Amino acid sequence: MRNLAVVTCIVIVLSACSDRESSVADEPVVAGIDSPDRDLADHLEALIRAVRTTPGSAPMRGRLGMAYDVNGFQAEALATYAEAEALDPGDFRWPYFSAHLLAATDEHAQALETLARALSIDSDYASAWLWQGTWLLELNRPADAMIAFERARDLGARDAAAFGRAKVMVAQGHYDQAVELLESLALATESPQIHRTLGEALRGQGRTEEARVAMIRGRDAGPVNWGDPRRDQRSAHVRGHASYQLAQGLSSSGRITEALAILERLQGYHPEANCGRDQDSFLACNLMNSFSIAYDRNGDPERALATVQRGLALNADFAPFHLTIANLYRQQRDLDLALHHVDRALELNPARGYAHEQRGRLLFGMERHADAKAAFESALGLEPEKRTTLFYLGLAEVELGNWTLAVDRFERVVELEPAFALGHVFLARSLTETGRIDEARKAQRGAREYGADPEELRVTELRLRELEALQQSENSG
Repeated sequence: MRNLAVVTCIVIVLSACSDRESSVADEPVVAGIDSPDRDLADHLEALIRAVRTTPGSAPMRGRLGMAYDVNGFQAEALATYAEAEALDPGDFRWPYFSAHLLAATDEHAQALETLARALSIDSDYASAWLWQGTWLLELNRPADAMIAFERARDLGARDAAAFGRAKVMVAQGHYDQAVELLESLALATESPQIHRTLGEALRGQGRTEEARVAMIRGRDAGPVNWGDPRRDQRSAHVRGHASYQLAQGLSSSGRITEALAILERLQGYHPEANCGRDQDSFLACNLMNSFSIAYDRNGDPERALATVQRGLALNADFAPFHLTIANLYRQQRDLDLALHHVDRALELNPARGYAHEQRGRLLFGMERHADAKAAFESALGLEPEKRTTLFYLGLAEVELGNWTLAVDRFERVVELEPAFALGHVFLARSLTETGRIDEARKAQRGAREYGADPEELRVTELRLRELEALQQSENSG
């Protein structure tokens, strides 16, 4: 039903935008204020009140549109952006944001028409031309898309525009030109999008094995998402569960201050005390756990430990607390206590592969290699083909002297992630120990090509030469 509402709203918005002189109703579009998520509802109520207080303010109405936009109220966002644009036709943001909403519903022709209004206000914003090129490709208009990407390049978006141009070349079947451009870009970035597109171009050339490797490296590619500072302005209005996810992303990317600001706001709705109650315990406990992780990432392990200890005192059956405190104890080299908490997490949730992997890493550090191998195998049973688990399982096989099994593990590791230098290093060492010298040399070259540590390469090289000399001696004897 919401998709139907969005399509209906598109028709209304496009009709409304044709009449620039029409008046804007004082009463704003109202949605979301009955949400059980009070963080979201309170924010929307405040923005709606602001619009009612100053009904002629385009920025106020536009902020409400942004809040609807990033919190999933697409139809309401389109209508509100149209109102803001009618109040101030000279503000680039309102048609620009509307164009993105239209594109999100695959209405690319209408999105381009709306984007043209934004570009008539500011034609020097490179990201807008990147999106124009992307949407033109969706409409199978590669020649026009190339012009848009070239315009973005001229405005300074060189690498992004180069990728866009390469996508046009692939669409036009100009695979040789595309490969040349994409291989240059791939040297500078590990972007899955670039590698997947390179795979498409290589496949077009008939280079199937190289295409397969590129496709593996691009397996996590999502939709194209150009850097876009103006569009990112909307994220200030993310609320509720979406803002919790945003905080997690900010924390993991090192933007700790921003993450903590969001977590602190959310904790006003879900205080620590609620972690010990049946109602609301999940959100309150998750927030405490995220605080602990953020403090640790921010270089404050004591505060991180104190936070997670408070969490355990409130709710000892919340498994993530045990995994977080285990990591903190592991950093302190208290492996026995860390293992105790990982084991408790597995008692509470035995179906989580990550916990089995963490148990294996602890056991490996304690030199209990057979037990570590069993833990890694349990993790793989729950999360098959996970590269980190396969790598650690390979290390356990090395410590146990199971060189043939180690080869199998490391071969799969580099298949899954061909640019993982350390995987090539240990594949070379394992092949060396099984006497497969030529294959070991090939793996060693791969390790060097992908930037392995020189000391790691030196150790492998010395062992290779030692075994080569031994083989030559045996053959001559």
